[in-house]
Amino acid sequence: MGTGPESEVVREYRHLLRTASADWQETAHRHALLTLGADVRAEVIGELRRLLLTGTRVAPDDVHAIARLVVLSERRRPRTVLDGLRADLLDRLAEAVIRSPAGEALRAGIDVWDGTEPPLPSEPHPDRDLHQRWHGQWATPGSEGVGGAFIPAPPPPRRTGQ
Repeated sequence: MGTGPESEVVREYRHLLRTASADWQETAHRHALLTLGADVRAEVIGELRRLLLTGTRVAPDDVHAIARLVVLSERRRPRTVLDGLRADLLDRLAEAVIRSPAGEALRAGIDVWDGTEPPLPSEPHPDRDLHQRWHGQWATPGSEGVGGAFIPAPPPPRRTGQ
């Protein structure tokens, strides 16, 4: 949870972010961003750039991209947007999202929702890249010094019969 008490509007917004599917969330955010106006969209994209270090090519009129950034960032790292946006901007965005036609349709279950946050996902380990040449070399520090630390591996056998 964030710091301090949570307003009812932000709680409903958090319910929508935690229980609705991504496409419905994007729809609700698109409706909300269209009603908020270009000046608020510029503030939102400015805050998202600061928080996510992305979106430098997104203009305030690109409602679809802004909605997608908000939804994907909150789905990948819960509370990123909720804790990162300024309080006044979060309240305006949350109010517009939950009052949008899609947001009104997604209110089901708010009365029985316990408000728990999902556990933070673990950072995935990078896949092993077997297309690089360094993976087939042996590290053999020895008499050759630092420059001779890597000796190339023998080439793989050629396929025959093709």
